[in-house]
Amino acid sequence: MNWPILFFKKKSWLDRTQINPHWSFIEFTCSYFDDSFINNYEYQIENRLITNQEFEIIKNWHEALYNYNSPNKDDYNHEAILNDENWINILNLGKKTKLKLSKILSDKEKQILNEEIDYLKFRWMKNRTNITKTKPQT
Repeated sequence: MNWPILFFKKKSWLDRTQINPHWSFIEFTCSYFDDSFINNYEYQIENRLITNQEFEIIKNWHEALYNYNSPNKDDYNHEAILNDENWINILNLGKKTKLKLSKILSDKEKQILNEEIDYLKFRWMKNRTNITKTKPQT
């Protein structure tokens, strides 16, 4: 079980005060596949954004994520997704993929790959009249 990643997703996806749409299953998958223009990695390989070796490492995880269907095809039910055995398998595969990938990357790329993300730094809260981005608490 990939507890750190699962815990992070649970914190960010199930936080009822978190209304920033970027912290959702749908936004995660759309950002990866659509916003990053990642379908089959042809463009990224042709333009030398990733190497063939890097692609071979991430290919199985990419395909598993692409073929994932949320329980009852409800992409808004984060609790069901987080408890779904298929999703947990993708997280575990992702952890193995990340570890394997980190072994061939430069130190700078490895640092980016392993950076911890604090979703609270990107938290949006409702106030009385509008939505504002809050500063992280110190």
